[in-house]
Amino acid sequence: MAVICLFALVKNACGQEALRNSIAGDLAAESQRQAQNSIGYYNLLLGPMAWRFSSGLEMDYNDNVRLQQQDPEGDFIFRPNLNTQMHWPVTEQNSLDLSLGLGYSAYLKEQDLDQVYISPGSGISFDVFVGDFKINLHDRINISENAYQNTGAGGNQNLVSLQNTAGTSVLWDLNKAIATFGYDHANYVSLSQGQQQPDAASENLFANAGVRVRPELLVGLEAGGTLFNYSQTSSSNSLAQPNAKQWNVGAFGSAQISDYMSVRLDAGYTRYLPDTTSTNSSASDASGFYFQFSLSHRVNKYMDYSISAGRSTDLQSYGQPQTYYFARFQPNWNILNKYQFSTPFSWQEGTQVANNPASYDQYSLGVNVSRSLTQKLSGAISYQFVKETSSQSTLNYTVNIVSLNFSYQF
Repeated sequence: MAVICLFALVKNACGQEALRNSIAGDLAAESQRQAQNSIGYYNLLLGPMAWRFSSGLEMDYNDNVRLQQQDPEGDFIFRPNLNTQMHWPVTEQNSLDLSLGLGYSAYLKEQDLDQVYISPGSGISFDVFVGDFKINLHDRINISENAYQNTGAGGNQNLVSLQNTAGTSVLWDLNKAIATFGYDHANYVSLSQGQQQPDAASENLFANAGVRVRPELLVGLEAGGTLFNYSQTSSSNSLAQPNAKQWNVGAFGSAQISDYMSVRLDAGYTRYLPDTTSTNSSASDASGFYFQFSLSHRVNKYMDYSISAGRSTDLQSYGQPQTYYFARFQPNWNILNKYQFSTPFSWQEGTQVANNPASYDQYSLGVNVSRSLTQKLSGAISYQFVKETSSQSTLNYTVNIVSLNFSYQF
């Protein structure tokens, strides 16, 4: 009931490009399948439903909470959180799954930044199998508050957004051939105080079809289309966005190279077409190629890593259309008994499509160390450095974040 009430809060909203929605849905479904493979993943049985509960407390020190270029303001942030997951096998083939991560950020000094947040991956999903068809109904929701995750937004902004994606997808499995098609309604609501980004809504259609050339190799074609509609009621005319439509067509391939390595590549052509009759018609057509490459590799028992890189034109976060390149590298190290290390790195460079286009460059690197303290309690300490430079020099900033996190599994 709590989740349903949260979904009911969503009104106007913003979306992502159809292809990105499709890929995100695939990843979420794969994560869900892995969790369902073992009932031991859950820690409480209530009739036919399996539940997993955990709670945590994260304590951060951020030396630039408002992402200012000059006179940065540091603060301590306390983030208590509660997480739950549920798996309900309604029948032998149909199942209902729920996931919710809910927390609160309390700032010691800058209390106007206090905020409730909902972790990415929260939502509800229902799988129905009919013959060779798998039908998935889903609703995913999150509230994000870390403005540095909105690349290109600039400093000195408290950007908090609620995003919700509801829709359905159908997978048709014919053994040698697989086809997927679906629809998503993606929503965005700005929760920031003062200067706000425009609320918006998008309608996304996507389809892809592939053939298994070999048992470990799948290749095929993909296409998608999106309609973007903005509220046009932003408190600043410079933030208003023109309504737009976008389409893409391309090809993809995925391969399980070995038991320890898998790759996927999506590539094609996309076009972003703003409506020149909208309230703000400063945007120009943006078209070009897109690609997204991902690799996952377990080298040995001491190391595994994942890599992703690509180019895209889409809304990113907060409803701002951008064309950008990105690269992310996530290595995990198991070189000390009982300790897990990771050293993530990411880079992104892009240009805004509309509203006085500005280019930006952001890179981030970090170190994370975690270990189990008891059978149910685990702890982690991490450090993250983020630096963003912009063609508008007043939007440059750097930020250092040190975190201590405890998690308890009931």
